Amino acid sequence: MFSRFSVSSIIVLIAVIWGVSLWVLGVELTWEHAKPFSITVSVVTLMLTAFERFLWRIPPVSWFCPVPNLSGTWTVVLQSSYYDPVTQSKVDPVTGSAIIRQTFSSLSIRISTGSQSSFLIAQNIIKHGDGAVEIIGVYQSDPDIHLRGKSSEIHYGAFRYSVAGTPPNEIRGAYWTDRNTNGSIHMARET
Repeated sequence: MFSRFSVSSIIVLIAVIWGVSLWVLGVELTWEHAKPFSITVSVVTLMLTAFERFLWRIPPVSWFCPVPNLSGTWTVVLQSSYYDPVTQSKVDPVTGSAIIRQTFSSLSIRISTGSQSSFLIAQNIIKHGDGAVEIIGVYQSDPDIHLRGKSSEIHYGAFRYSVAGTPPNEIRGAYWTDRNTNGSIHMARET
């Protein structure tokens, strides 16, 4: 997200280049040329903020943005390679929900199941040349407090998800954890 300072800096650079160009062309410059500077900074900051928060996802602007709109609530099914130490059997698939919040430059995915919740630490959305979209990232998973020290601890993992549909309605992928487990995930957008 651009701050007012970064927008001001870019506009100052543009104004200096513009001023030097006019000077080279022999145009006489006065302080009157600088009067609209604060208005320009305010308008550009407002426009960039509106774009960052919501304009990028509204047609026709969205047609030119490489980032798909994933915001919303998703139903989640996780299948882990984890074996229950008590029963010595593979655990059943776990269902839950994901809430995805998104701006043009940021993404938040919170996945909750009956026994844990996880959140993103780092992420990147990649749009490949063939149009395929992937999300890669690192997350932290926080088990219910009553499970810690018994059957599950706070852990970290990485993932790679593929996004399907226009607009996106399905996310599938794989994850790996620092507990030497891995698994698959399937998310479907709730309507």
